[in-house]
Amino acid sequence: MKITYALSKLTFLAFLFMAVAIVACKDDKDPDPQPVDTNPIVGKWQVTAITPETAGTTIPALQFITTLAPCIYDLKLTFNANNSITTADCPAAVSAMGAFVPVGSDAKWKVVGDKLTLSTATTSQEFKITQTATNLTVVVNTQTDPTKPAINALLQFKKV
Repeated sequence: MKITYALSKLTFLAFLFMAVAIVACKDDKDPDPQPVDTNPIVGKWQVTAITPETAGTTIPALQFITTLAPCIYDLKLTFNANNSITTADCPAAVSAMGAFVPVGSDAKWKVVGDKLTLSTATTSQEFKITQTATNLTVVVNTQTDPTKPAINALLQFKKV
């Protein structure tokens, strides 16, 4: 009987030890790192010019934006490696451009080939771009009247 009692105690202790070991050895793996975008657009860009794509064309919306936001050429957009966008130095320009280019506080970006997609919680727009290591040009459709042909504006940036 002493042997049976000792074996049952030993079995119970072995079972208890295994249960503790199994619970203590849970998966302690680090969370997956955030994906990092290595596109050359990552960095801080400053607006240097806003011009019509076709020389000699007048875009009324451009005059409206420069009137509402005289600081527009101070505007800086930072395309972060986590695909978010931050703005600096001209909040009036961010508000004025909002109808044409979604770059608000919750904006996200993605580049595929020569297309830049900017999106917020409520909207998403795709823009044709050309970029080098130091210059970025974004083609923006400024059509506000569907009865007239579309007029494109070129937003030109330099990397700062």
